[in-house]
Amino acid sequence: MSSQSTPFPRHPNVVVLPEPIPVSPLIRFARWSALGLGVLWGAYRLRQIREYHADIRQWNHEKAVAKAQEDAQKKKWLAKEEMRYLMKVVNIPFEEGVTQFGVEDLYREE
Repeated sequence: MSSQSTPFPRHPNVVVLPEPIPVSPLIRFARWSALGLGVLWGAYRLRQIREYHADIRQWNHEKAVAKAQEDAQKKKWLAKEEMRYLMKVVNIPFEEGVTQFGVEDLYREE
């Protein structure tokens, strides 16, 4: 019986790559320079976008604060009108109703 034996048979899924092509140092330098410039441009652009969005966030915050103040003022006005209506329905004089219901802070001038 003759046996042909190879020390390590090649696996069928092995990927055999060809030898790499030599690349010019000038081309390598150009590639790395382009990569570096791209990173620098990206950092610069990111800073610009962050500043722009910070302005937008500040504007939205100011708008939300103004809306909250306006809503609080409307709520106070509605509470005033409601108390006036209640005093009219109960038939209590205004000054007496204010002290009786304990709503002096609603009618205090700002």
